[in-house]
Amino acid sequence: MNTIKIEMYSDYACPFCYIGQGYLEQALAQFEHADDVEIVHKAYELYPDMTNEVTSTTQGRIEWKYRKTPEGAIEMIRHIEGLAQRAGINMDYEHMQNTNTFEAHRLTKFAESKGKGAEMYARLMKAYFTDNLPLAKRENLVQLATEIGLDKAEVETFLDSDLFADAVRGDENQAKQIGVQAVPFFMVNGEIPVAGSQPPAQFLALLKQVYQENNAQFAEGASCGIDGCH
Repeated sequence: MNTIKIEMYSDYACPFCYIGQGYLEQALAQFEHADDVEIVHKAYELYPDMTNEVTSTTQGRIEWKYRKTPEGAIEMIRHIEGLAQRAGINMDYEHMQNTNTFEAHRLTKFAESKGKGAEMYARLMKAYFTDNLPLAKRENLVQLATEIGLDKAEVETFLDSDLFADAVRGDENQAKQIGVQAVPFFMVNGEIPVAGSQPPAQFLALLKQVYQENNAQFAEGASCGIDGCH
């Protein structure tokens, strides 16, 4: 059976990445071959120059970035929180504490090496958008990692190193090579790009299409018999 591989480029500072993940999970819940789908999380930093300290509010960033009035910024925040609710996420976007996310991405790579990448990704997203924890703080990363079952001493030793920094940079370089300019960005089976968070119905339709095509190719592949090869 051919596995459907979905590479998801995302950042912990991106609300639509969290929403997109939620939509994908809703689609997978309706997909009868979900066990044949592999999701690979790829690191992407929206704000690589962001400091490790909280220096702005969500409202303030929206007012500056999108030239919104205070009222317009709050309206945008509520709209995004509403979309998150549809994805099954209780998001408090207004009080998110924006910091550099590089160490969070690095921690996710470490968790993957321990077989807990998906759990780490989910816990970090919830920490940022629901619990409103600044992910650049070492103590938060240690606590979140231990919550999903990683060894505290191992995590602390890891954070003191530069292990998996190259893996994070590698994801980001790969994103540049394939032209990723916004996240979430999904690459299905290395050849089908999907930009942005997609409603569950669209994800589901794509999964069914890819699955059918995969198995049609498998069934109709080249073979040799007594009458020759074809």
